[in-house]
Amino acid sequence: MKRTLFIIIHLMSVLLFAAGLGVIHRYTREGTGISWIEDTRFEDSVLFSEMVADDIENIKRYAVLKNAFENEGDGELDTNKLVVTAVTSNGNMSYRLSDLVKQAARYGYTMDDKSHRISVSETGTTDEPYEIRVTYKAFDPFYFDNIEPGPSQGVTNIRDLSVEALRALAEYYRLRTEYGTDMTNFVYNMTFDPESDYDIMMYNTGKTTDEIMSLGKYLIVTQERTIETNIEPQPENILSDENSFRLTDYDSNLMEIGIDTTYMFNDRYKEADDAFINDIRTAKTWLVILAGSAFAALISLVLTVRGFDEEDRRELAVDRMPLEALVFVYACLAVILYFIFKASLNTVFEELLEYSDRAFWRDITKGVITWLLSVCILSSMYRRSVNGGCFKNSLLQGIVRALSSEKDGRPAWNSLKGYVLFTAVNVCGVVFILRCYGMTMLGSFYSLAMWGCMVLLIAFDIFAYVLRYNRFRQRDEIRRAVNDIAGGNVDIKLNEAEFDGEALEVVKGLNNISVGLHTAINEQVKADKLKADLITNVSHDIRTPLTSIINYVDLMKRENITDPKLKGYIDVLDKKSSRLKNLTEDLLEASKASSGNIRMEFACIDMAELAEQAGGEFEDKFKSRNLELELSVPEDAVPVLADGRHLWRVFENLYNNAAKYSMEGTRVYAEVRTADEDKAVFTIKNVSEKKLNISPDELTERFVRGDVSRNTEGSGLGLSIAKSLTALMKGELKIEIDGDLYKASVIMDRYHDENDAVKEG
Repeated sequence: MKRTLFIIIHLMSVLLFAAGLGVIHRYTREGTGISWIEDTRFEDSVLFSEMVADDIENIKRYAVLKNAFENEGDGELDTNKLVVTAVTSNGNMSYRLSDLVKQAARYGYTMDDKSHRISVSETGTTDEPYEIRVTYKAFDPFYFDNIEPGPSQGVTNIRDLSVEALRALAEYYRLRTEYGTDMTNFVYNMTFDPESDYDIMMYNTGKTTDEIMSLGKYLIVTQERTIETNIEPQPENILSDENSFRLTDYDSNLMEIGIDTTYMFNDRYKEADDAFINDIRTAKTWLVILAGSAFAALISLVLTVRGFDEEDRRELAVDRMPLEALVFVYACLAVILYFIFKASLNTVFEELLEYSDRAFWRDITKGVITWLLSVCILSSMYRRSVNGGCFKNSLLQGIVRALSSEKDGRPAWNSLKGYVLFTAVNVCGVVFILRCYGMTMLGSFYSLAMWGCMVLLIAFDIFAYVLRYNRFRQRDEIRRAVNDIAGGNVDIKLNEAEFDGEALEVVKGLNNISVGLHTAINEQVKADKLKADLITNVSHDIRTPLTSIINYVDLMKRENITDPKLKGYIDVLDKKSSRLKNLTEDLLEASKASSGNIRMEFACIDMAELAEQAGGEFEDKFKSRNLELELSVPEDAVPVLADGRHLWRVFENLYNNAAKYSMEGTRVYAEVRTADEDKAVFTIKNVSEKKLNISPDELTERFVRGDVSRNTEGSGLGLSIAKSLTALMKGELKIEIDGDLYKASVIMDRYHDENDAVKEG
């Protein structure tokens, strides 16, 4: 369990490390990566420089709109100013600002007088707007400088033109609100030449150049069009006149900009500075989390791989508390510890830190306290796990046990009371919320209706559960029947009246399968019995006349017959009758062995000694075919529990096959050994004289012989009998063929006895 806990910690650490990488990536800046957090001042950041550049561009745009919409004298908005000239089908036309605002309203586009936001309604006219060619737009005087000349230059329609003018007016109001006040940290003095009779003066303060430079950050464009600034990096496109009026010489400098870095006013610079400090704090926090999670992942990985001993399993007092209560107590303790720290050590150490870092280190302290108490909770959960489960003595475990009523082997949450109680709690909760927040003004009729709906919903849930319970019951019955059939019990018949739908079709199929299997098994058993009886009866019927034939042949051999021809006939009769007798006996023995109708008398047999005796019996037969037997047996006895007579029959068959089918002039290797101290193995190997174009499994079937031409004597029942006899003695006969190499192994359980008494077979 402890290993599992460390695996979980490792996985959580890896996930937290991955999350930290994602967060840190979010705070990386192009060209500087994460190193920008060392520049703790917002005024030294790229973001600050970009904001200054944006303000300069906005002021240039504000100058264009002032020139388009304001009077020359008093600088007030004049809606009667001509702002557009165009060529229409009725000739040259000039449009005032008020004309375009009315046209926009005609098509459903209006501006709110207070917020200056544009809204669109469906009450506008559906008339097709007429087409015009614009020759001048006061609110976009550089329009023709930015497009290629051509037949479509300036072509638009009155609706699009009026909407564009309305949007320019809304932009004018926004820029005037933002840059027309002195309640801002951004101070500026600029003068533009609109190529008219007067210059446009843009300023929001009466500060002198020295006063502007003393604000903190400044940017001055001199008469020589050089830039003096302490803003790094320097804002871009300051002297660009593209899409704006040209700066003119007013007083001494062309442009004077200053930013009060004390951020006296709560404008966007103040908000950006606060956000910048918060980003630094967040980035530093995640760097610490990143390092901590990497360390935790490494340590937990080492502990998981190396393993460890079980610790003391003693339960502490906290382990006997409900887990939820323990978490609550630790949470309260964490709050108390933090406030103690904040009231004592924090007041001392914060004086040594910069103001922007104080919140960061307070957060780190919270994290350390939370981590330490989390370790305590996890330790308690581990001790609980080794003494009865992680959630031992928990309220959640009590609730689950109360709701979990095992029924017919189904999961706990399928019980009726658990399902109904769970549904009732949810429904009552929803009704309570609706009762408190949504039904206070609906009256008693709606209350009764709601309670009625709740009752119907609970009834529906109970009905749904009954159906679900029935489905689970049917599924379990089908699963149990399938497992019984798979286990060999074919006498299974399910009551079809208890099933419906698709389950009924499955049950019918299972019943048919059960009946079919039962019939097939009965037929197979009957056929096997008939076959065994037939072989037994035929063998007995053959043995009676065969015995007479053998006896009469024996009598004929005793007669003094001198005719060589008759003597040859008698020899043939003798050989064939003997072979027929052996075949009959083998057939009868094979039938008994396959049916298990053989009485076994088990005794402790030394497999090594039995192998030596069998090898000695076949020594003359091996020499007759110029074969050399190499028998290897251990010095110690290899005892097995077997029937000595039948084990001898198995060894005799294997030696006999080697003597008959081995290539002349080769060696036959036999070996007795132990395997894994629990198995005794006898192995015999030889090179076949004939090509072995047959599989090992086929060799152990009845009437199959290694000599396909059947020129040698044999019934083809030897290996089949040997396999059956070995199986009856709880052993295994294993045949292997590799090219012409034939290998047979008899594998049996080694017999273990305190006295190691070995009885010879």
